[in-house]
Amino acid sequence: VKKEIIMIRQEEISSTIDSQKEEFVLKSTLLEREELNNIPVLDSFATIITGIRRCGKSTLLLQYLKKQKGNLIYFNFDDIRLSEFETSDFIRFHNEIQSRKANTIVLDEVQIIDKWEIYVHQLLREGYKVFITGSNASLLSRELGTHLTGRHISMELFPFSYSEYVKYTKADYDEKSLLDYFNTGGMPEYVKNKQIIILQTLLDNILMRDIVVRHNIKDTLSLRNLAVYLLSNVGNLVSANKMVGMFGIKSTTTILDYMSYLMDSYILDYVPKFSYSLKVQARNPKKVYAMD
Repeated sequence: VKKEIIMIRQEEISSTIDSQKEEFVLKSTLLEREELNNIPVLDSFATIITGIRRCGKSTLLLQYLKKQKGNLIYFNFDDIRLSEFETSDFIRFHNEIQSRKANTIVLDEVQIIDKWEIYVHQLLREGYKVFITGSNASLLSRELGTHLTGRHISMELFPFSYSEYVKYTKADYDEKSLLDYFNTGGMPEYVKNKQIIILQTLLDNILMRDIVVRHNIKDTLSLRNLAVYLLSNVGNLVSANKMVGMFGIKSTTTILDYMSYLMDSYILDYVPKFSYSLKVQARNPKKVYAMD
């Protein structure tokens, strides 16, 4: 029975690689991102690109890799066909790499697999070029600090800048386009289609996939209400102590955890009040800002 499961798994991995690579290569790359020339690439180092979901991390890598020579394997672990993928399945994935004679490996959302960093370290030892993208800063950084210490270089990618927005929409650099940018933001798919459902779905996907599932949160409604509240108060001071009791959340610790998860998944960021004392910065309320 075990042997049969392994064979099926190998076939699943093989077919998933084929279909994902086709989808990856066919990605639209109409706008060359400004960060293209800033991708850090060094021999024997894994290149890590993090950022909010759907901000263009895979597209940026595709733009870079199209200019390079080599046989590529792209593998996105955030795929329903890989929902049962476990650490031991890296062995079968490695078989595919070797049989296809690949030398460049792109691992998307690999942080959802336990002990992924050990496998990446193996790839580096064997001389592969490794690129990793992810939408959760802390999950990546936690493992990077163990087995990949000194073997990785990182960068963050954000949604379109104002200049990228102008290029993409073929607008002029003027007050109208600046106000349009402030109103629209820079999420590529939303800039392209202007359908509000895109942003609503994105928010729900981030909350469920990057926070609820990974942190085993039971009260999903309170988390969503807190996220929407904070997004509605961009530029305002927020304090966990003052939010206790809101949305049924009775613990300061829980609010702080939720705020941390929202930052790690790139939905929000917090700017502390200036002080030379880190203690004062930590004690005072912080201004909240949306990532886009």
